[in-house]
Amino acid sequence: MGKRKNKKLWNRKRKLNDDRKETNEDRKPYKQVVSSNPKMESYYAYQGLHSMQRASDSDTFVPCTNEAEMEAERLKFLNALRAPLPASFRIGQNIDPDLRDRLRKDVEEFVGTEIEIEVDKDGNAVSKPKVKKVEEDANEESGDGEVEVKMDNAAGGEDNVNTSNDPAKMTTMKKLAPAKRIPYVPDGYQLSVDRRTIRKNPALQKFHEWLKVQSDAGFITRQETVSMIPPVVLSPESHHAVLDTCAAPGSKTSQLLEIISAIAPGELEPTGYVVANDCDAKRAYMLVHQLRRLNSPAVFVTAKDAQFWPMLLRGNNTTDEERAQEGMFDRVLCDVPCSGDGTARKNPGVWKHWTASSGHSLHPLQISIALNGARLTKVGGYMCYSTCSMNPIENEAVVSEILRSTDGSLELVDKKLDLHGMVARKGWTSWKVMGELHSRRQMKNKAKKNNPKMRKQRQQWAEKQTEESEDNKMDVDKKLDGEVTNEDSPSSDNKNKPDETKTSEEKNDENSSYKVEADDWEQVPPSWDEKFLKERAISRGLTEFKSYDEVPVGNRHHIRETCFPPTQEEIEIFNLQRCIRCLPQDLNTGGFFVALFKKTSPLSARARKKAEKIAAEIENKTNLLTSKKDKKEDAAVSEENTEGEDLTSKKVKLNSGEAVVPTDTDSAPISKSEVIDSAESEVKQNKKKFGFDKSESFVAVADDVLPPLIDFYGFTDSFAKGQFMARASGKSKLLYFITESVKKNLIDRGVQDRIQVINSGLRAFERRNKDDCEVSYRPCQESVHFVGPHMTKRKFIVSHKDFLTALNRGAIKCDKFSEPLSTQIRELTFGAFVIALKGYENNIAKKMYLVMWRCKGDNVNCLVARPEMAGFESKMKAIPRDDSMEVGEVAGQSDEAATTANISSRFCSIQ
Repeated sequence: MGKRKNKKLWNRKRKLNDDRKETNEDRKPYKQVVSSNPKMESYYAYQGLHSMQRASDSDTFVPCTNEAEMEAERLKFLNALRAPLPASFRIGQNIDPDLRDRLRKDVEEFVGTEIEIEVDKDGNAVSKPKVKKVEEDANEESGDGEVEVKMDNAAGGEDNVNTSNDPAKMTTMKKLAPAKRIPYVPDGYQLSVDRRTIRKNPALQKFHEWLKVQSDAGFITRQETVSMIPPVVLSPESHHAVLDTCAAPGSKTSQLLEIISAIAPGELEPTGYVVANDCDAKRAYMLVHQLRRLNSPAVFVTAKDAQFWPMLLRGNNTTDEERAQEGMFDRVLCDVPCSGDGTARKNPGVWKHWTASSGHSLHPLQISIALNGARLTKVGGYMCYSTCSMNPIENEAVVSEILRSTDGSLELVDKKLDLHGMVARKGWTSWKVMGELHSRRQMKNKAKKNNPKMRKQRQQWAEKQTEESEDNKMDVDKKLDGEVTNEDSPSSDNKNKPDETKTSEEKNDENSSYKVEADDWEQVPPSWDEKFLKERAISRGLTEFKSYDEVPVGNRHHIRETCFPPTQEEIEIFNLQRCIRCLPQDLNTGGFFVALFKKTSPLSARARKKAEKIAAEIENKTNLLTSKKDKKEDAAVSEENTEGEDLTSKKVKLNSGEAVVPTDTDSAPISKSEVIDSAESEVKQNKKKFGFDKSESFVAVADDVLPPLIDFYGFTDSFAKGQFMARASGKSKLLYFITESVKKNLIDRGVQDRIQVINSGLRAFERRNKDDCEVSYRPCQESVHFVGPHMTKRKFIVSHKDFLTALNRGAIKCDKFSEPLSTQIRELTFGAFVIALKGYENNIAKKMYLVMWRCKGDNVNCLVARPEMAGFESKMKAIPRDDSMEVGEVAGQSDEAATTANISSRFCSIQ
């Protein structure tokens, strides 16, 4: 019934739009987000965020000595937070060194020097205006038959058009600083412009196209600068088991996977693995799309609440040594959900919606995730806790509680000295606990109640009530023959004037809102005295609590005891100054917080019980909210079913999904909805039994699937038959290559019985329903470099020229290849085959394999997607050419050059 309701709503909107037929000129311009929030600014000012300044002669920070220095620090903070966020990216650590050197040269060529771009009066980049022809109107056509030409700008409309008539639209040329290396991130670069400028400005068009091609190929990753810090701090090694508890959208996971995907000498696959988890299955599927660019089988994607990710140390493959110790991961990353006020540069909505209660609401969840992450960390391993918030309630307060609950099992590690060139501040040892006494919904309703529109409606209602009472009184006076006059009426002295209808609380709220609008602290504050800062914070609706005893009982579920600073004794033990605080003005980045823990001993029973208690509280609260939502949905569906129910007996409710019941029930056809209901019933049974849908789990391949493939492609004994698996829901349409470490440490230990699995490994073989093929499966391009080295049939080792020839879309004539190769291809039967570049056939890390298809005629096809083709083109440019590989091909070098030029032009046309 939800679909029917949405359809009605959509039709209503479409009809409304058709009736209005508004044009671009009729539409109201978008309101620009005001980069100011007096409550947030007063909150951080009172917290002491502006009390430290960077020393002029070093990268250290010293206290501000006077109010002028504090004001200067505040302005630096606000100006940086209001400016667009510079774009940044990094070159992947899992790619070939020759290709990495080539990409470094490309970066220097594109943005290694100063670039001059056109900007408007506000300093914003101007994009090239588009010219659109406007159709001639028969009623308004000019006598000369001229056609009107309209200038339209993709970035900002006509405001960015360079015209000398209007000073407001004047543009100037501005020089951009070259891209700078991020010293503490390998091959990381930070630009001097934001992503929008790169996308819109014509001077950066070639660089933007280069970014898209290399990003799609998986060679670079566009990622915020501060987001690169946690994986660098964790410092994983290729043989480690790594857990990313809150992985989506996947930039940090990609950074970890690049290191883990490295194949050690003598190995045929990665020995480590990364578990990428997210609580939302939809976000987890988005994560799969992000990680697929890296083409690595060493990843296992799951969907589970991070605070409930289970321990897997009781499987059949678990050794006695593993059972004796706690934890199963060498590195754990807890990039927990947060209020995100450090992302205001790229998420302007933070300015409008920020409240202190957001940090208090997420505080217990952050503790719960971190404690479970600590439990999953091996003794001697490391756990990183990070947020994109500047709020101490979400940062140092959580770290303090983690150290307090673990009773010495964890200790903070200072990594700032290892991050050369990084400017960061120390963690706080004390802070102030402030919050709103009302929930966010209550404050929103109160603000809505006191907005101008609602006040006007209340005034009109009061005036109407006054008029009605006067009319009624006059009627009564007439009936009583003047016994009671208007002057003697008790109601005449208490008329409902508009201002008198408001309560004192509403009047105070109005006065407070007026102060917020009038005093946005753009000028120098009257005083930086702590007493004044506190009064200003209180005037913005904040309340300070010196201790937990001062928190009202009704707010203690929201503002917990763990939010308060540690005692003096705990401060000396915790070493909170080892945390890393990144502010926007320090390195022209967003706000960020990082803390690195080392696990020195197993967690105590008290710590485990504490984690379980907090997780249970969060689960109960979530279940309560979910049940309320389900009840509302069920009530809405029930109401719609009652209205749509037919009185006749030949039809049934639409909500049941059944077809019209015919007279002869034995001959009733099975409707499509019944098939869907059957599938949904199976899913519901799985969820009822396991708590999630288990149909996407990985199972062993049927016994009759692999033998024909082994014979057809000639796989050797080194071919790992046990590492190819299929989904439980399908009929082995896709076979996946799973690494031995993932299969042994996760799948064989029963992880799929406790967690919803989203994806793992690489697609190795795909079934093709062709009757004229000898086998039903063909190799997939994304894992052919793991399959190809084991093949002895239908595999060709080709020259540099033939490899370039194969990199073409559409049908490729066999005579385009060299004579020996074309003859061998013609001898093949219909189906897939593989080619490898000579000299790299045994180098899995180079990934110089292509999956081809032998057609029925004298043609072949390259089964490689466009983004991967662009990646191969970059690889071929970086690989040093060895002419000795092509004996007798000296005369054909000019043809090869033409082929290379053709491929390069084709890749440019893709974009």
